[in-house]
Amino acid sequence: MRCQKCGAKNPDDNRFCSHCGCHLETGVVVIKEVAMDGYFFMESVLQLISEGKFFRKAFAVVLRALAVVASIWGLVVWMSVWKYAARAHLAALSGIIIFQVLFVIALYAVAHTLFIRARNIAELPEAEFYVIPIAAIALKLVGEIYACFVGVMSVAGGILIWLMRGYAFSLVKKTSPLVPRLGNGEGFVGGLLFMGGGLLAAFVVLVLCYFLAEAVLLMADIAKNAKITRQVAEQYDKNTKKP
Repeated sequence: MRCQKCGAKNPDDNRFCSHCGCHLETGVVVIKEVAMDGYFFMESVLQLISEGKFFRKAFAVVLRALAVVASIWGLVVWMSVWKYAARAHLAALSGIIIFQVLFVIALYAVAHTLFIRARNIAELPEAEFYVIPIAAIALKLVGEIYACFVGVMSVAGGILIWLMRGYAFSLVKKTSPLVPRLGNGEGFVGGLLFMGGGLLAAFVVLVLCYFLAEAVLLMADIAKNAKITRQVAEQYDKNTKKP
């Protein structure tokens, strides 16, 4: 069938001209909805965002990127600490070496935890609620990262205080600002206070984050059970009203 407007040849079952878009029978120019879909893309974007698969992939990518960034930052800080070794005496040098080894362990624990949780999020199954499970894992992750880093660095800082004395606090503050500092003492007691404060803070934050994660999941379960109960009640009402 030829178009009355432009003369283009179209298949017999076409209602609209594939060249100019006019109606083949009436000759009236009509803009097809299908043609407009290529210009208005937000519907497709919103559909993509509303899927759980998008959120799982996005969060997994973000966590892997954070692991890489944390590793690069740690490498820069680790290299900058060695300048303290140039003017350190033997005991202080031993403390710096131990501190650097533990710093690498803490950094590895953080990066590996990020990669593990990224995999956990990417492998989440399809469910009615897809942001809530991600939020629960993210809350656990915050506590795990803090506990890993602060727990190891508090031990490293305590050992450094024993061996490096007053200079240790400036070095610890530079490399691990999140570690709480109990007291201002030096020597054995000061090192113990630093270790104890850091380990206690790591444990408290870990428990708190796990509690919040479980509270989020509990609220999701309550909402799901309330929905099921309402559906059962509505079905019961329908059945009882039948003659």
